[in-house]
Amino acid sequence: MKNFLLTAIAMIALCVTTGAQTEETTVNFGEQLPKFAERITKLQNLVDNQPKVCGVMNIDKYAEAVKDAALFAIANSQQLRTMYYREIGKTEDGVTDVNVKKPTLEEWVSLGTTIAGEGAKVAEATKSAKAAADEAKQIAEQVKAEKNPMKAAKLGKQAKAATALVTFGNDALVILGEETVEQGKAINSIIETLNSGKNL
Repeated sequence: MKNFLLTAIAMIALCVTTGAQTEETTVNFGEQLPKFAERITKLQNLVDNQPKVCGVMNIDKYAEAVKDAALFAIANSQQLRTMYYREIGKTEDGVTDVNVKKPTLEEWVSLGTTIAGEGAKVAEATKSAKAAADEAKQIAEQVKAEKNPMKAAKLGKQAKAATALVTFGNDALVILGEETVEQGKAINSIIETLNSGKNL
C-alpha cells in the first residue's frame, strides 16, 4: 500500500506540477482559499456566460472541451475545500465541528489522482486552441473576401460567434492552467504533511 501511495504521489507531482515548482514547495491551503475561490468564481462566470455554438466543428469542440475541463476543475476545487475543512475539523464557516470525520490518506490520494486527470483534460483542450483560433481567423478573412453581401453577412455572424468562442476558451484556459497547478501543489503538500504525521 505504501508503494502505491508513493507512486500515486509521484504521478500527481509529475502530471500536475511539472514546471510549476517554486522555492516555496509547502502550500498552506488555508491561506490560499481566497485565491482558489476567486479563480473558481471567474471560471463559473465564464461557463455560465459561454457563447453559443458557431457551427464550426473544431471551434465548437474546443469550447466544449474547455467547458468540460472548467466544470471538472470547479468540482475538484470544491472537493478539495470540503476535504480540507473536514481535515482541520471545522465547518466552512470556520466553526469547530467535533463530529466531522477526517478524510483518509487514501481519499486524499484519490483526489490527487482526479486532479491529475483534470490536468490531462486541460492539456487536451489546450492542444485544440491553435486550430480553433486559426479557423476563426480564416472565417474572418472569408468575410473580407466575400463579394456577395448576403453571404458576407452570414459569414460575418459566424465569424463573430467563432471569435467569441475562441476568446471564451482562451480566457478560461488561462485560469484553468493556474487553478490546476495550484490544486496539484495543494494536494501534494497536504499528502506530504499527512504522511509525515503532522496536522494541517
